[in-house]
Amino acid sequence: MFFLLALCLLVVFFYDTGYTSLPPTGKRYDTAKAGIETLRLDAKKANLREPWEKLAAEFRAIYDADPGWPNRPAALFRAAESLEELARRSFAKADARKAIECYEAVAMRHADSRLADDALFHAARLRAAWLKDDKGALELLNRIKTQYPKGDMLPEALALEKTLLASAQGRTAPEARQVAASEGRPSIEDQAASPPAQDKDKKRADAGASASSAQSAPAVTGSAAAPAALLPQDQILPRYRKAKADMESLSADKVRSCWRQPWEELAAEFLLIYQSRKNWAISPGALFRAASSQESLANCSHLAAEYRQARDLYLNLAQEFPKSALADDALLRAAAIEADRLNQPQEALELLDAIATLYPQGDMLPQAKILRQRLSGGSDVAAAPGAKASPASAQPVAAPEVHTLSWNSLSKNSVEIVLDLSAPARYRARLEEGKKGAGSSLYLEFDDASVVKDVRQGVTVKGSLLQSVRVRDRKGGGAVMQFSFRDVRRFDTQAESNPCRIVLRVAAGNTALPPRQGANGGFAGQDKPREQAPSPDEPRHVNDMARQLGLTVHTVFIDAGHGGRDPGTHHNGILERVITLDVATTLGRLLQANGVDVVYSRTNDTGLSLRERTTRANEVGADLFVSIHVNANDDKSVNGFETYYLDLAQNAEAARVAALENAGSDHRLGDMQKMLADVMLTARVDESKKLAQDIQRVTLFRLKKREYTVRNNGVKSAPFHVLLGAQMPAVLVELGYCTHAEEARNLANAKYRLTLAEGLAEGILAYKDRLLKKRTAQNSLTPESAGAM
Repeated sequence: MFFLLALCLLVVFFYDTGYTSLPPTGKRYDTAKAGIETLRLDAKKANLREPWEKLAAEFRAIYDADPGWPNRPAALFRAAESLEELARRSFAKADARKAIECYEAVAMRHADSRLADDALFHAARLRAAWLKDDKGALELLNRIKTQYPKGDMLPEALALEKTLLASAQGRTAPEARQVAASEGRPSIEDQAASPPAQDKDKKRADAGASASSAQSAPAVTGSAAAPAALLPQDQILPRYRKAKADMESLSADKVRSCWRQPWEELAAEFLLIYQSRKNWAISPGALFRAASSQESLANCSHLAAEYRQARDLYLNLAQEFPKSALADDALLRAAAIEADRLNQPQEALELLDAIATLYPQGDMLPQAKILRQRLSGGSDVAAAPGAKASPASAQPVAAPEVHTLSWNSLSKNSVEIVLDLSAPARYRARLEEGKKGAGSSLYLEFDDASVVKDVRQGVTVKGSLLQSVRVRDRKGGGAVMQFSFRDVRRFDTQAESNPCRIVLRVAAGNTALPPRQGANGGFAGQDKPREQAPSPDEPRHVNDMARQLGLTVHTVFIDAGHGGRDPGTHHNGILERVITLDVATTLGRLLQANGVDVVYSRTNDTGLSLRERTTRANEVGADLFVSIHVNANDDKSVNGFETYYLDLAQNAEAARVAALENAGSDHRLGDMQKMLADVMLTARVDESKKLAQDIQRVTLFRLKKREYTVRNNGVKSAPFHVLLGAQMPAVLVELGYCTHAEEARNLANAKYRLTLAEGLAEGILAYKDRLLKKRTAQNSLTPESAGAM
């Protein structure tokens, strides 16, 4: 009997010990709260899903464990905060919805808490930025105004409300919603039971301490972005010194310097420092570094909108601090962006004139003169000896650079060659006929442009009128590109902007060149034929359809090739259906983070027919269709990245790839003929080709920045069944050849696949941006002639 009693007491003791082994609620909360900051500082773990989900679950468990604990609202708020951090990294709307629900639960269950207005504001901001639910966001902001008119979130709520209303009425730029929805760290009060004055002071301190990691878009004068909490005076100088050190460290990091988030954070930090005390001596420097950080971000993304933000920040500095030693630096940087990035040489010249007029003794005048000579047609000269460099000086103006070469065989007797440049360049084209049967060469001579290593290596082409490309340096600077052809009868060249590039069109035999507006033609052996108006009975191509209709990109349909019972190609441990799904979903998250709606053909390992994919894209009204695949070849030495658009194949290799991807199609010959006829009579070919060129160009540039060596196989046309029937511009991307050992290792690397997805996303955004910039206030409102209506 005594033994049984002792055994029962022992069981009760150990059960009670286990039950009470959890720390008290307050201590458990403090541990979890510290876990948030620790996780934020861990660059590797912070990008994983599981740690944030565990933190959110822990805070919910703390909230549920002790109903009598006075700080329960803070635990629920921290759970929402953890979910928001997860959403910022996963780019998933589902995670954002969970965070919104949690924030709204704080406001609903604890309306008397001093965290209720903070929770409502966070929920409103997420609704606007992630769900595009401006109406729901405005309702939450109205609750802050009516229920918490004396709360500390009222100013931010009013600013966000103003921005959303202005955006709805069309008075702000397209980026207004993203600016308004800047994702600053929440300022929260950790002890709900604290005295009111102490609570508010703590909230302000928390806001200042966390603002350095805010991810708001850089705000310029006149923007409607919600203002961040200003820094206390004693924090401004230490934060500025730390941000400068962070900037130097980031610039020296070859990997992170191409990431978007660090530059966004630095720009936001410098802006916060500048806004906190505009009359301090460091304020011009903080604003200049904010602009420089934004420019570095634009150099990674190559998006015109982000270059414009950097330019506006530089101009803001020159206007607000005209007597600062950095004013002329800022004007020079703004001029360089106008000239080399936005293709606005006239605006650049006006800024250079301002430097000469306002700062004739400034240290930027020599560089301004160099840029002026380049823009006005003078030869480049070296910087004046002894020219003083500012400690926060702008980067030197870079010479134009040919960084991508692609070509498209239009037929056996014609080819189009595209050279992408970093900035406008002066060039001359001349044609030399070879001896009989020896072919001809077209020489492109650049006065001031260099050619990147990948293009300088040259290329040999098979199955095309173009046979090879060679590059050599010119005496005195510049470069000469030699394009060798089987035969040439005529050619033309055209310089284009936005993106900056040169297009060469070459034809042989009796093949005529289609008329190209603004082309400079050169002909071998005959005069340039007159342009003839098309016959009324001839089918007419409508070029620049998107520009003429003022269209843009709202929804992208992303098709992960193969799936289910169709594994696609598989070599060297690479299974196509797995790789395509991974890249497709990553691409979708990146596009969603940039305000683009995304629809997937599949989000798991399920099978779809080729017909079903375009049918779904048409049903959802997608603006673009992007199909992702992995290539293969019997020749294991073949490798490279290539992008296709729908048209008839012009060479054997394109036909081979099309046949490979068309296997299993349920389209009949009659369907094919009808749809191909429709393709040839519409502008979708033209827009699809432009989209393919942007994707090819930007993706290769992104890979190069990450120091991956990838062969540029160019933009090609082929009759892919998966693209047939798409009622929008459509392209098919071949990520690489899994039959090539080194390329297979790259495709198996998660970082490489992320870089591919980033390049695809930036290419799509560049195409979208180009469409937007085709219509400006000038070309929309200025009549084409005196009698235009």
